[in-house]
Amino acid sequence: MRAIVGVRMSTHMKWIVILLFGWFLQGCTTLESKPVKPIPSLIIPEQWQAQGRVGVSTNERNQTVGFVIKAKNQDYTLTLSASLGLGQTSVKSNAQGLWVDGKKIESNLKQWMINEFGWHFPIQKLAPILFQHKQSIDREWHVNITSYQQINEISYPRIVRLNHLTKAIKIKLLIGEVNELK
Repeated sequence: MRAIVGVRMSTHMKWIVILLFGWFLQGCTTLESKPVKPIPSLIIPEQWQAQGRVGVSTNERNQTVGFVIKAKNQDYTLTLSASLGLGQTSVKSNAQGLWVDGKKIESNLKQWMINEFGWHFPIQKLAPILFQHKQSIDREWHVNITSYQQINEISYPRIVRLNHLTKAIKIKLLIGEVNELK
């Protein structure tokens, strides 16, 4: 009789284990699953915005400038602010030309920046650096992305160093924010 009871308990235990395992699996299906965020396509959005600080070193001087850039295709608005926010310059470029603080300028951005600051920065090359992590943008600049950051679960450069290949211009970009605009 004991052998029969032992078999019954063993069969009974199997059913309990199967029932518990089934409940466990059912419980797993009710857990909230988070969708996996796909890897960014590295496509430059039509509209985007970035802000941060620019540190520039030339033979003549060192400068630090804050920047905010809003871009839509080839058009952009660039706001430069001096240290501690003392002074601000707004640069706007579109198919009609270049405006600085609301006044139309007859030169291009590169020449205006050289005349105004003694250095220039390849604004048009910033999007490939930010969104595609390009480190080879043209024959004038050597680009080195030294640090990355996560913004809205997407990886963007945090620190970008640019060295002009023929002029004594060294630029360090500290990117604080990058947003794709709708």
